[in-house]
Order: sequence, then C-alpha cells, then structure tokens
Amino acid sequence: MIFERAWSRLTTGAGAGAGTAAGVVAGAAPAAPPVAASVPLVASAVAAPRNRMADLLASHGVNTQANDDSARIRKLTCYDSLTGLPNRLLFREQLDLMLRLAQRNGHTVAVLLADLDDFRRIKLSLGHHRSDELVKVLAQRLQTALRGSDLVVAGAALDRSGAVARLAGTEFAIVLSQLADPRDAARVAQRLRQAASAALELGGIEVFPTVSIGIALSSSDGKPEPHTPETLLEHADLALGFAREQGRDRTNFYDAAMDATASSRIETESGLRNALAERQFALEFQARVDGRTGVASSSEALLRWRHPQRGVLAPAAFMEVAEQSQLIVPIGHWVLETACQQNRQWQDSGVATLPVGVNVSAHQVCRPDFVPSVARALELSGLAPQWLELEVTESALLMDTAGALRALGAVKQLGVRLAIDDFGTGYSSLSYLRDFPFDVLKIDRSFTQRLPQDQRTAAITQGIIELSHRLGMEVVAEGVETEAQRQALLGYGCVQMQGFLFSRPAAPSALAGVWRQPVAGDWLRRRA
Repeated sequence: MIFERAWSRLTTGAGAGAGTAAGVVAGAAPAAPPVAASVPLVASAVAAPRNRMADLLASHGVNTQANDDSARIRKLTCYDSLTGLPNRLLFREQLDLMLRLAQRNGHTVAVLLADLDDFRRIKLSLGHHRSDELVKVLAQRLQTALRGSDLVVAGAALDRSGAVARLAGTEFAIVLSQLADPRDAARVAQRLRQAASAALELGGIEVFPTVSIGIALSSSDGKPEPHTPETLLEHADLALGFAREQGRDRTNFYDAAMDATASSRIETESGLRNALAERQFALEFQARVDGRTGVASSSEALLRWRHPQRGVLAPAAFMEVAEQSQLIVPIGHWVLETACQQNRQWQDSGVATLPVGVNVSAHQVCRPDFVPSVARALELSGLAPQWLELEVTESALLMDTAGALRALGAVKQLGVRLAIDDFGTGYSSLSYLRDFPFDVLKIDRSFTQRLPQDQRTAAITQGIIELSHRLGMEVVAEGVETEAQRQALLGYGCVQMQGFLFSRPAAPSALAGVWRQPVAGDWLRRRA
C-alpha cells in the first residue's frame, strides 16, 4: 500500500517539478516503531515505455533493508530466475519503447524469436537438471553472439548483458532497433544459430543443439496504426512456427500470408474436433496384391474426412494440423479400432481372412499408452493379432528412436505385424532395418513413379528389394500405376504391389465381393 499511494501521487502530478515527484509517504505497518512511520520517502518516476511500480526508485530517506527489498522485488518481477535474463514482462516494456521511438524517427525494429529444436527429445535423454544446464548454456551463447553494432535493446532497464530475454522454456527473444536493412536481421540470426549449434557435453552426454528463428519487422512506412509489442511478437512466433516446419536450424521472416495460413489451421482444427464428435470420419480400403496374379494378399485402411462443406478429404488435407494439435491421438485410436472391427467382420462373414494395414503416427508411437491402445483394439474387435499390420514411417522412428524401439518391440510381442512405410524418403537409415523387428518394407511411390526409365532409381530400387529379402522382410512397391512399372518390379524380384493399376481405395461395402476374386480383374482383361 505504501508504494501504491506513492505511485498514485507521482502519476497525478503531485510533488516536485517536471519529470519527478516527491511526497511524504505515511501509513507504515502498525507494528513498526514510530520513527519508521515518520521517515519521509522521496521518490522519482523514471521515464519508461509504461510507468510500472517496478521502475519506482527510492532516491533517499529509506533504510538499507528497504532498498534491498526493492531490488529483490524488481529482480523477481522482471528477470528470469534460471538464466538471469530479462523476462517477458521487461522485454515487452523495452520493445514498446523501441517501437515508439521507431515510429517517431521512421526506423525499423526487428524482433527475433529463437527456440531450441527438438527440446522434448533432448530432455528425455538429459533429464530435468541437465536440461536446465543446457538452457543456461544456450542463453550465454546467444548473449555472446550479439555485438554492440547490432543495435540491440538499450535503455535504463537493459544493459549490454540484457540484450537477450527468455520468454518461456527454451524460447528467447532479441530486438534490433534502428535497422537499416532487413538483411541485417537475417545476418544476426545466422550468427545466433551458429553460436547455438556448437556441440557440448553435459554429464557425459554429447549434445548437438540447434535453434530455429522467426523474425518480424515493424512497419516503417508511416501507417496510421503502428505495430504493438503484442502483434510483433505474434508475427515472430508465426514465423518461428513456419521455420520449424521447414526443418531444424532454420530462419524465417514473417509475411502476411502466414496469417491466412494460421487462420486456416485454426478452422481445420476446430473442424477436426467436430468431426470426432459428429462421426464425420470414415475408412476406405485399398488392396495389396500379388503383381503376378492380381489376387489380394492384404489391405490398407485409409482415413477419409467427410467434411460437410468441402466434401471427402484425404489425410493430406488435414493430417499436419491433426498432428500439431495432438488430435491425431484420438483420431488414431478411432482408425485402429474401426479397422480391426471391419477386418473381423469380413472374417466372420466369410468374405476374406487377410491382414489389414493401419498407419500410425509418430505422435502415437511415442506415447506411453500406444501399446495398450493396440491391445485394446484387438480385444474389442476380437481380431487375432496376426491379422493386424501397423505401418510406421521413418519420421516416427526419428522423433524418439529408443522409445519407438521399445514400443514397437512390445507390439511385436503381441503378435502384430510391423511395416516400415514410405521407405527411401526423409532420413532413411539402414540401422532402422537392422534394429527394428519389421516384417514388411514398403518402397515409397516416389521411386515407383520413376520406373523403369530412370536407371539410377532402378538401381536403388533393386538394391532395396535385395537387401530386404536378405533380411527376411516382404517388400511392397507403392504407387504402381502402369504396366511398365509392374513388369519392371517383377523383374527386380518385387511381387507384392499396391496402386491404381490394381485397385483404388473403396468403401468396405464395395470390397466385400472383390476379395473372392482377383482385384485386378479389369487390369487382367486389358492384358488379354
């Protein structure tokens, strides 16, 4: 209450001349000695972007303990306890000041948001304490990388050591003022990324950190509505999100098109939540066949969203949003349970007894409830585990290799078949084939589409097929669409195929009669 009354007098103009105010503060705690209640407190308001009690400085008349308490309160309020850097509150105040000055002088301000890549995976390896040490190292590296010529935040509240602020977790912010050329911001970002990426050892574990950076620029064209700290931070955060999507160790500038993309994502996420509640999802199935006869050997369940306005949507239209929002987890549970139930229905009705393949996301495999969810789907449907095949992409293995190895090993113990999907794309590694208990390898369609004309692709494809056979795995070629591709693959030793040449995805009811005969009947007749 003492400081509140003092601040009230300061901001209402009571006291001394322009720029300062003075007054006697009364009302000390009743238990204090009488002399304490009568000691005058002379205070001054420091010019700042926004007047806050944290910037109220007691100039004299206060005992040492009071000064210490004031400094302690300011430190707790405005600085991060782990790194000692300014926090979001102080950064926001300084950014507000820089934007006001820039608007007055026609300068450009840049905000850089830097965030550690794959921190979740790193934290699983390091543990909590060592992860905190990594955050402190990263903070020091970012500070050291900045130069005085970068024209970083200046002012009474931030000195040279306060050029970097920690906003939350592993997210750090830097503001560059009086920017002459936007490319200067990119050059600073490059230097920050280089400084952050040097290898270090923590508790005997070698870590190779990288950061991604989003950059937002203030307007310098005299618009009547200048940027606020909030909008500039939001823009930098959007740019950071897009940088992450492009891969690790990237820098991205904000542009207005990102707003439309972000709005579209929000709309898609809302629609996905409604789709779960209103049962708008459905499964179609595509046959995997023997390329010599056209006889089905299994099927793959493919998710479809029957959108009320946009029609039937394939996963490419919404899967990215589903994974980012973690809605892939309940959606994945639904797909798994529904596919198992459908396969059991086909078996009970005598239609077919074949495995069904179900795609699982990296976000599912890395969750502790993944194995129980598979066991539950089998139990609810009554499907024997050998008739379920889980298809996992290489990205699922990359996110948390050790965790994925444990989870897939446990699923394999249930008797479920495992397939590595889209092999040959992304971060292909032969160690996956060596370490993981896969039954099936599915060659990505990007290889199939180049056959048989591209000789380099043909050589790689033959090598993959031969290696898989030597490891005891079945090989499936995806995306087979032409007779020439079928003939080439048979010549390479690949018998199992999947693609439009044989069968398009179809609803379960449309496939009931197909399983009893070659699904490629039309294709066979064309050959006759």
